Amino acid sequence: MPAAVTLEDVSKRYRIYHQRHDSFKESFLRRRRGVYEDFWALRDVSFEIDEGTTVGIIGPNGSGKSTTLKLIAHILHPDGGHLEVNGRVSALLELGTGFHHDYTGRENIFLNGALLGIRRATIRQRLEEIIAFSELANFIDNPVKTYSSGQYMRLAFSIAVNVDPDVLLIDEVLAVGDAAFAQKCFDRISRFRTEEKTIVLVSHDLKAVEKFCDRALWIDQGHIRADGVPSQVTGAYLDAVQVREQEALADAPGLGRDPRRWGTRQAEIARVEVLDGSGRPQYVFDSGEPLQVRITYRCPAPVADPVFGVGIYRSDGVHCYGTNTRAAHIKIPQIAGSGSVVFRIDELNLLEGGYALSVAITDREDRVTYDHWDRRIELHVRQDHLADSGLVRMPSEWSITPSTPSPAPPRGEGTIGGR
Repeated sequence: MPAAVTLEDVSKRYRIYHQRHDSFKESFLRRRRGVYEDFWALRDVSFEIDEGTTVGIIGPNGSGKSTTLKLIAHILHPDGGHLEVNGRVSALLELGTGFHHDYTGRENIFLNGALLGIRRATIRQRLEEIIAFSELANFIDNPVKTYSSGQYMRLAFSIAVNVDPDVLLIDEVLAVGDAAFAQKCFDRISRFRTEEKTIVLVSHDLKAVEKFCDRALWIDQGHIRADGVPSQVTGAYLDAVQVREQEALADAPGLGRDPRRWGTRQAEIARVEVLDGSGRPQYVFDSGEPLQVRITYRCPAPVADPVFGVGIYRSDGVHCYGTNTRAAHIKIPQIAGSGSVVFRIDELNLLEGGYALSVAITDREDRVTYDHWDRRIELHVRQDHLADSGLVRMPSEWSITPSTPSPAPPRGEGTIGGR
């Protein structure tokens, strides 16, 4: 039986322009090309995906994951190598791909279906099923430019899974949406697995990769770094992420190579780990989940009365939260050699978005900074209530007391024209 997807020494190149002509006239008159360099998103990548297999692709941003999906979907064409896909492909790529903003949801169902190569008559037969799955019946005749990101995702996913694909490609879009619909999506993916459909999932959610995938691929800088059992591949990836962060933060002797790190280094931060409630490395959290930050330190000589601090910043620089051991009335008489300190939040009640952690060691009076890492550890928070807004999700509830109708006035009183 042939493989569902086959890549043999596939390469994909993009051109990064440093100088482009503003117009055709300028290009014609100057008779020279824009200045650019080649960027290889993928280089000599080879793998096969057997029919009925669910494969997760992980890796840092810009590693070539999404390019791989676009090649499999035939949205892009390789600049080298051979690629073959057997069966009908349905793809959920960047949010809104295949939609026209001015068209209604109903019109976009037909447009998206046409892009997937599905006959209009077939889409018409499945139209009601698509609308019902999306739970957007009340909005289906509104232009999609009025949709929220969650509604976009609902419609796109509903189309993709209701056109009977042989190969389903999913690029991170399940991170958008409320918890109930996300579970509905995962249930449908589970059904596809029992039907032995081929699924290729790109995600930063390593838990989802381990839970749903039979196999994982780790792509880094256009090359496959690991291929195998999901738990082993994700573990190797997390180890590499931590090593890379430490290398990026390590200064050359006597030089301040990273402007986001400073201090006397009398006490030095050797490592920072973001962990889930059970102590396992994690970088994507659901709002309300527990979070731990483990700070590993080392000291060339004993340091008295140190203070350890943690700050959380939104990706736009807004300071969301900060605390330290002094504020928590914890006194550390002395540290020496090496050790670790763990900071725990039982409920990370931040709203959805990207965040960065700062960690620091100072003296008791906050006059001397021994070591400070400024917003160098990244994490992402998802939420299951898209209507919430602001910075944090506060535990709250609503109660409604029905109004009591006023008693009717006696006849002849309180009415115009009464006697």
